[in-house]
Amino acid sequence: MEYSNFTYLFLLLIAIAYPLAKSFENRIRFYTKLKYIIPAIIITAIPFLIWDIIFENHHIWSFSADHTIGINMLGLPLEEWLFFLIIPYACFFIYETVIYFAGRVTFRYIRQTTLFLAFFLFLAGLLTVHLSYTFVSFILASIILFIIANKKHIAVHLSNFFKGYLVSLIPFFIINGVLTKLPVVLYNNEENLSLRIYSIPVEDAVYLLSLLFINFSLYEIFKQYDRKRQAQAQNANR
Repeated sequence: MEYSNFTYLFLLLIAIAYPLAKSFENRIRFYTKLKYIIPAIIITAIPFLIWDIIFENHHIWSFSADHTIGINMLGLPLEEWLFFLIIPYACFFIYETVIYFAGRVTFRYIRQTTLFLAFFLFLAGLLTVHLSYTFVSFILASIILFIIANKKHIAVHLSNFFKGYLVSLIPFFIINGVLTKLPVVLYNNEENLSLRIYSIPVEDAVYLLSLLFINFSLYEIFKQYDRKRQAQAQNANR
């Protein structure tokens, strides 16, 4: 096995190293949120892995054997399975850090902006129905944004969702830039717009939005449910 076979795994370790090391930091107390974060990550990973497996089987994207360790499950390298655990974990750390330092900063007309973005992505998806990756990523993101914007108990977190997402784009573009430049991940350009940010398909940014917004939504739902449960237990004990 060559050193290059550890490329994808090494990039994932870089992505998780700092968030993992700072998980027990006293200000953010990230470790106290893991009981909500871990279920959110696992639940979200299931449909995305199914999507991944289907697209890999249909050669919409594939993975280089030269940059993975060679352990495959259902057609996906082990590193790709780890991706859906490690990247959301790192982005949750960013999300909580952003809330800690800029939680009071809100975007005006955030719901209206979200609905406009949902409509734009839906329309763009309809116009690119012949491009599998573009169509699925755009339509899925539009549905997710529309649902969140119309659920009041989730929509109140939209500003934080977007802040967490926008900051997460920075490390995402760095890591994904390496993955797509080598390339570790290979895309069939007949199934996407062939528009790149450096070497990254623009669809990847939309893909990340869907991945994170589902994670963030489940996380906030689990927290709200736990608060209600605790309140009910306190009332019962009075």
